[in-house]
Amino acid sequence: MKQTERERVYLVKYLPNNLNQFKPIEIQIGDFFDSNAVDALKIRQKGNDYHLIKKEDNSAQERIEHVIHIKEGEFKALIGATVQSHKKLRYLLPLNNLICELDIYKEKLSGYVRVEVEFDNDEDMLNFIPPEWFGGEITEINHEIHENLGVVTFAEMKERYRRRGIILEKVL
Repeated sequence: MKQTERERVYLVKYLPNNLNQFKPIEIQIGDFFDSNAVDALKIRQKGNDYHLIKKEDNSAQERIEHVIHIKEGEFKALIGATVQSHKKLRYLLPLNNLICELDIYKEKLSGYVRVEVEFDNDEDMLNFIPPEWFGGEITEINHEIHENLGVVTFAEMKERYRRRGIILEKVL
């Protein structure tokens, strides 16, 4: 399956008050080679769904994903072949007629939280006004700042943002 993503990505100032009303989805992502390459090859567990993903870059806001569904056993066999992986909890939160994907990173990245919003068209994407709990927009640097996400710590992520003039604080 081939799909185009139109998204904007933000840091999070604080978690929304109603977060406990939503059930998180456990996600594990593994990278086979360069995690940030335009043509990255990844493997993903999203709840009970398993995928092999090949990405193509159109722009910072738009990427094409080729997604192949695989079996759990295939995922377990292939995850060991990845060069790095990371885990996070994803909450799908309604925002007017949109859905926000709130990612709370685990393990070495504990305290790192970001949110992305996907759009059906460019007009909606350009006219989007983020809610108060969203932090600064990182769409343009998202893929670059997340390079080798499976091996960095929160402190290293904080330093990456600092070098860009952005203060990253832990969100609890």
